[in-house]
Amino acid sequence: MNNSIIDDQCTIIRDSGAKISIELLKTSFDLFVSELKQIDDIDMKNNLIEQMVCSLSVVPYRNKKLADLKLLNHEFYFILRDKILIENLRERHIEDKIYPKVLLDVLIFFMNLSCNINNNNLNEFKYLFFHKILINEIGNCLNEMSTYGKYLDNNLIIRSINYLLILFKHFHAYDITKADYLSISPIFYGVIQCLCCSYSIDLIKSLKQSFIQKLNDNQILFLCSMPYYLQWYSDYYHPENIIKILRILLNEFTLWMTNCHPDTYYQCSSQLAKMIRHLTYLFVRPLKSDYINILCQDFYHDYCKLVLHWSLILSSILSNSFNKYNIKLNIRIIVQNLYNFTLHSNVLNFMKTISNLIPMLLQMTDIQNDEIQLNVYRCLGKNYDRNRY
Repeated sequence: MNNSIIDDQCTIIRDSGAKISIELLKTSFDLFVSELKQIDDIDMKNNLIEQMVCSLSVVPYRNKKLADLKLLNHEFYFILRDKILIENLRERHIEDKIYPKVLLDVLIFFMNLSCNINNNNLNEFKYLFFHKILINEIGNCLNEMSTYGKYLDNNLIIRSINYLLILFKHFHAYDITKADYLSISPIFYGVIQCLCCSYSIDLIKSLKQSFIQKLNDNQILFLCSMPYYLQWYSDYYHPENIIKILRILLNEFTLWMTNCHPDTYYQCSSQLAKMIRHLTYLFVRPLKSDYINILCQDFYHDYCKLVLHWSLILSSILSNSFNKYNIKLNIRIIVQNLYNFTLHSNVLNFMKTISNLIPMLLQMTDIQNDEIQLNVYRCLGKNYDRNRY
């Protein structure tokens, strides 16, 4: 059933696009809320909310209008959170539950909206998302996945949790207090449990032994988004949590990585490249100096295998530089990984034995990219005897 008021407002938003004013958006939000409060039928309400959120997709989220303080405080956003996100997460136990399409639409909308977090609107974003009920539902869902294997065949729940983890990760660059971290700790511990469960090992084993492959939703959540999410917590959790994950997953990851032919790396999708980057960062980057020696000693052999394979990949990329597709992106990621390995003294000593590594690093000093040059020179500065070259 159509609603003429909502139809009109959605048309105005779509027709205005990026030029729409914040005042006009607020007026539309006011009318959305007024109309939704008069509707009791859940399906009808879901359909209308989907219509509203779809109309908002024409407003580029990076132009920051949708993250204006007047809108972040608006009741419409809290309806989306409470009636769409929380209620559907609460009903995940219902057997054969049919989830409304609007759930993913709202999650994608909120995930994109969170790209506009800044110091001026941080408190409003925290008030919207650092919500105890929402956090507990996410944490409980993660725990049920890791402990009982629930929802692993439910793509909608898997995608929902994925989008929510990315949303919360967007807070990491701003002034988040220790109390804030404590309030969202159920998510953190849920992610730790998931990465330590046998299912994560199975997902790595399920990867094809090739850099040319697509990831499924479960692989994206467990092997890409969860490691990415944990990078946020480097100052607020005990490193033994990460060491536990390494003991469970690193060897299996190393086995997979080193069985993928170096010459195919430049063809890997951005999705697979992200997975490799986030897992490698989680496995290699030391969290606190006191734990560097533990990482060096316990994981030395896997680290050396990975360093050698990254060197082979770099050699392949540089020798096939005629293929310009994503070459700078590939080199940037490889050199960042190599620098992370240099933070471990034992691994650094092994890197010095790779005969062509320094010449390759020197070859990249002329690449016009600040991040590449920074990491190249940081690698070169790690006690190498450059007179040999």
